Amino acid sequence: MKKILLICVNLCNLWFLISCKEKSPVVTSFAIPENALTIEEAAIAANNAASGKNSAGIDYDLSSMNANMVYAEVFNMMVEPEIYDDKVIKMRGNFAVYDNELTGKKSYAVIISDALACCQQGIEFQYDFAEHLPKEGDEITVTGVYVTAMLSGDIAYNFVKAETVEM
Repeated sequence: MKKILLICVNLCNLWFLISCKEKSPVVTSFAIPENALTIEEAAIAANNAASGKNSAGIDYDLSSMNANMVYAEVFNMMVEPEIYDDKVIKMRGNFAVYDNELTGKKSYAVIISDALACCQQGIEFQYDFAEHLPKEGDEITVTGVYVTAMLSGDIAYNFVKAETVEM
């Protein structure tokens, strides 16, 4: 019993000596280079890089983004359509057909889901399918120019004028 008590006392003394030792201060240096971008400049540069045309002439390639980024970009297209006007958009999603009450015609759309597939948004597109209309729900890739048209009553009408539709 005395041995165990003696060992415990010695361990406590050892711990006390180690913990009371004067610690040298940690010196950190966060030197900011002179050519570093501010947060705002970095965000603008990232946005310009994301919206710059790629080698295929596409301004916004939604088909190469992850599901969350695509969903966010599509939401932004609905909120601020003027940013995307006359830009070439490439998007992938499920094909849908519906009766458009604004134009009185059949309309086509690409339905895009978020990562969990719980939220969906659609982007209307116009294309002459002739006799090769895909089935509803088929995955398609649409490339075309984003257009904002004004209908009577100052109603903004956004769609993609498709140049190609891949099934």
